[in-house]
Amino acid sequence: MAEGDEEMPRDAKIVKSLLKSMGVEDYEPRVIHQFLELWYRYVVDVLTDAQVYSEHAGKAAIDTDDVKLAIQSKVNFSFSQPPPREVFNSINFL
Repeated sequence: MAEGDEEMPRDAKIVKSLLKSMGVEDYEPRVIHQFLELWYRYVVDVLTDAQVYSEHAGKAAIDTDDVKLAIQSKVNFSFSQPPPREVFNSINFL
C-alpha cells in the first residue's frame, strides 16, 4: 500500500485503484477528489430519477427496476448513436 493510503477513504482507494488498473500512474492528488465528486453526483442523479419513476408507478420505495430505468435513461440521453448507414445512402447530396 502506498504512503498515506491507510488514512484514505475507501471510495478514494477505489478510484486510485481504477486509475492504476488503466495504467495511470502520474496524476495530481485532486484528480481523485474530482472523480469522487463526479461519481457522487452521478449516483445522486440516478437515485433521484429512480425515485421519480418509483413515485410515478405508485410504489412506496425504489427498486432495481427503477434504478435500471434511470441508468438507461441517462445512457440514452448522454450517448446518442449515429443514424444507420441506410439513412445516409438514401439522402441525395447536391
